[in-house]
Amino acid sequence: MKRQNAQCLKDILQQVIRDENMEPKLQQARILTYWDELTGEAVARATRTKYIRNRKLFVYLNSSIVRQQLFMARDDLVEKLNLQEGTPVIDELVLR
Repeated sequence: MKRQNAQCLKDILQQVIRDENMEPKLQQARILTYWDELTGEAVARATRTKYIRNRKLFVYLNSSIVRQQLFMARDDLVEKLNLQEGTPVIDELVLR
């Protein structure tokens, strides 16, 4: 017996994500993942904590040298992170 209303699991999950307004949180989670990929292993090791609040990416670092290098490239990093996601998710990078 064949079911008439069979749907692909991917379509069902996308519908649930839209209905529950989960897409912004998923985008933020992906941006945090892109940080380590984009900045490389050395910066990832120096990164203590990172989170997004009010469209600002807050990154806490162990190294003042790494923080200074990233500070000079922060606008470029914001652009690259948003480009990786395909939509503007963050507006500013705050380094601490």
